Amino acid sequence: MQYEAIVHRSSEEFIYPVSRSSLKIRLLAKRQDLVSCEICYWNRYTNLLKTQPLRVVYRDAYHDDFRTRLDFDGVARFMRYYFKLTDTNGQVCFFNEYGFTGEPQKNGFFEHHYTNENEVIRTPDWAKGIIYYQIFPDRFARGIDQKSRHPYVDWNSRPALDNYFGGDLPGIIQKLDYLANLGIECIYLNPIFHADCNHKYATIDYFSVDPDFGTNDDLIRLVKKAHDLGIRVILDGVFNHCGNNFPPFVDFRMNGKASPYADWFLPTDFNAEGTLSRYEGFGDLSLMPKLRTGTPAVREMILKVMTYWVETAGIDGWRMDVADEVETQSWQVICAAFKHLYPDKLLLAETWTDANRLISYGDRFDCAMNYAFRDALSDFFAKRRIDSFGFDHRINHLLSKYNEEVTPLMYNLIDSHDTPRFLTESGEDKRRLKLAVVFQMTCLGSPAIYYGDEIGMEGNDDPDCRGGMKWDPKDQDHDLLSFYKTLISLRKREKALKSGRYVSILCEPNGIYGFQRKHENETVYVIINNSDKEIAVELPVNIPFHPFRDLINHELFESIPLSEDDKIWNNDIAVQNGKIRMKLPAMGFRILK
Repeated sequence: MQYEAIVHRSSEEFIYPVSRSSLKIRLLAKRQDLVSCEICYWNRYTNLLKTQPLRVVYRDAYHDDFRTRLDFDGVARFMRYYFKLTDTNGQVCFFNEYGFTGEPQKNGFFEHHYTNENEVIRTPDWAKGIIYYQIFPDRFARGIDQKSRHPYVDWNSRPALDNYFGGDLPGIIQKLDYLANLGIECIYLNPIFHADCNHKYATIDYFSVDPDFGTNDDLIRLVKKAHDLGIRVILDGVFNHCGNNFPPFVDFRMNGKASPYADWFLPTDFNAEGTLSRYEGFGDLSLMPKLRTGTPAVREMILKVMTYWVETAGIDGWRMDVADEVETQSWQVICAAFKHLYPDKLLLAETWTDANRLISYGDRFDCAMNYAFRDALSDFFAKRRIDSFGFDHRINHLLSKYNEEVTPLMYNLIDSHDTPRFLTESGEDKRRLKLAVVFQMTCLGSPAIYYGDEIGMEGNDDPDCRGGMKWDPKDQDHDLLSFYKTLISLRKREKALKSGRYVSILCEPNGIYGFQRKHENETVYVIINNSDKEIAVELPVNIPFHPFRDLINHELFESIPLSEDDKIWNNDIAVQNGKIRMKLPAMGFRILK
């Protein structure tokens, strides 16, 4: 038994409440080292011992992630526990706070003391598995011809750091029927408040819509019409920094230490007369001074902005820009206060790395932008830097990072306003983009479409990825658009694809990758051929002598029993008893039920 690989602590990463009477438990062990993991637990005042097995939920390159749920008659409290572990050689040991022993010990137990009301993880049910559509407002649609302080370039111009296309909120309103027809369930808008620059991340006034985009009433109308169409709307909250024309910063720049806003910012040097000369900014850019979010008045301002737009426009939540550069303590205060007022509103954090510091534990964000998901898909489908095994390990590692209440809400993007477009990264090979979309729409989490991907828009890194949306039908890839609609419709129709358990079941070095999504009694199988040649495949399934239907083209397949020689990937996690033989074309896929 590999003791050094076994990890559990009585901390929120490994034991947490999903209700006052239910706890989720997690333990990590070396990949395929343990054949069983059992929790032994009791109330310290009754000493009635109970046991329950944990099962492997995810398996990456190094670890098995064991999980279970414990339900109690009343409040989960005063619980002591240890683990009974059995490895592949039949060795049994007992694991507690002090380590590993051959027999159960009389002390050194893990403990869960008490489940308080505000420690229970609660996330908006509506956001689990929802389909997002990200809009960069200046580049999506122009509804009003002349309204701006800026001259507009031609809509088909090449995007630059300092040019304006004239997209606005009325233009988005006019295109909401398009989004509803596509199947979108939630719009994420890049910043829309009064700000410098075409991207609007240099905020001047958090309480007014930028004149380039329209008025506050336009936002109210946009949200109302979107809601009428069954589409929710979240806004981009830029609270890590502001613009250098933000009035409190102007006052600080002019009056220095004498300014009433002196503690709102992070100065690094003053002139001899006490006025500001240097200060911290986002990415060290003087255009966007960093806010001192630990200052109570700044936190109050942020919360005021967040609540104002919920009350004024009825928005459904916030995506927080560079959330990982703001103090965790500040987010705990702000998010807790906001969620107390609006428990069903979504809080989405931007981070490009591990998001555990920002989410998971009930007093911070509901979920985060999953850039690591995007990187895995880029490396496997677009660039082919990794094989099926590497892809499987990375996906399972990602799924294992977060608890089961957060993972369905993770914002699974394949590109954004800050990355090259996926089609461009794929060398303009549409088949690679299609395979990535198949995986995105059938994987656990919430798929996010960046405007224009669905009609074949291309673009390298920022600002090239921020081109004007192509509305002329002759400029659109209608095959790709139809493909997106089909996959979106399928995801919304099949409960297993939206909320089912994810287990990989087929992994081969030739580019073949397969997994299943299981929800209650329904199981959907997805198999992908990420190679340039046709491959004969045997897909493991749960039932022999049974018909399976392709959910895309409705072709029927009959399963046969497994033979004694068949070795099934992860068969100890999701037992399969049959298989389907098929030929999968180059860059092809099947989705079977």
